[in-house]
Amino acid sequence: MEKFKKYINEIKDFPNEGIVFKDINPIYKEPKTWNELMMPLQKLISTTKPDYIAGIESRGFISASALAFKNEIAFIPIRKPNKLPGKVIGVNYKLEYGEDRLEIQQNSIKKDFKVIVIDDLLATGGTAGAAGKLIREVGGNLIGYAFLVELTELQGRKKLDSKLFIESLIKY
Repeated sequence: MEKFKKYINEIKDFPNEGIVFKDINPIYKEPKTWNELMMPLQKLISTTKPDYIAGIESRGFISASALAFKNEIAFIPIRKPNKLPGKVIGVNYKLEYGEDRLEIQQNSIKKDFKVIVIDDLLATGGTAGAAGKLIREVGGNLIGYAFLVELTELQGRKKLDSKLFIESLIKY
């Protein structure tokens, strides 16, 4: 997976000073490369057989919805505040550089159905942990997490449930 790093740009001081943002957008401009990167996630979906694939706004939507579409599995959006209609539940969480909030529609998951969370990046684990909490609160059976990139120094993996699988493709 090291070969994919050449497609990831590092942007200093974005979104805040002191942060080095991993820009994975160049991968999406190379369909063959993106397909090759997605193959381990495709295999993970085939093996774990989730009922739902949840994507976290916004970059998590890209890979999660592509995998859901390809595998004919329901897609669940986990969004920033005030973006979803109807009854929602939300959770506040800490980021590497502040606080944020995620929300999910209350009726989005059938009770005890298996859900995998997919996002672009695992850093401190706050966003993914919040998404997992929401899935459980609406009755879903969270089975694991998958990420395109993991910043291992930040140890976000430790904030996630160690009983679940946690897969990341490119590690820094």
